[in-house]
Amino acid sequence: MVTLMIVRHAKTPWNLSGRIQGRSDIPLAPESERLTREAGKDLPRPDAAFCSPLVRARRTAELLLEGSGVTATADARLTERDFGELEGRTYAELGMPDHTELFYALGSAKGAESSEDIFARVRSFLTDVAATCDGKRVLVVSHGVCISYLMYALTHDEWDPSDYTLEYIKNLDVAVRRFGGGV
Repeated sequence: MVTLMIVRHAKTPWNLSGRIQGRSDIPLAPESERLTREAGKDLPRPDAAFCSPLVRARRTAELLLEGSGVTATADARLTERDFGELEGRTYAELGMPDHTELFYALGSAKGAESSEDIFARVRSFLTDVAATCDGKRVLVVSHGVCISYLMYALTHDEWDPSDYTLEYIKNLDVAVRRFGGGV
């Protein structure tokens, strides 16, 4: 069994303004650095760590791991979903109250990554972690939508849009999940 400590990156200026980030490489907001260091003090020391290569996730991982002796490995499979033409737009501009309707808007967004593709890459990541980190506690720092697909992939072998429910965690929240064996 592997114990995953899944963390969504700390807030960026775009999070604070309700702007869709996707693959845009936005740094953390200044206050987020302090909050992330504080959160790291309460986080159990992982045996291994992985993060998205985007700066907001990499920096969150660095700050969470300060003083632990563990370094996060950047893995492109943990990168946020490509939102295509929606990136950089605010929820207000799109007529959405918040992020909860974003998933449904992606079906018609030009250039957006497909659900099948994001599921395949996070499922591949989990397969590799299961093979290399058995019995370990693993920190994973990623992004809101990517994490939702990761959670789904923990319990599903294949993508089924009729069975998918957005599982959302807030910035700097930690979701602990155990998995192994058949992943």
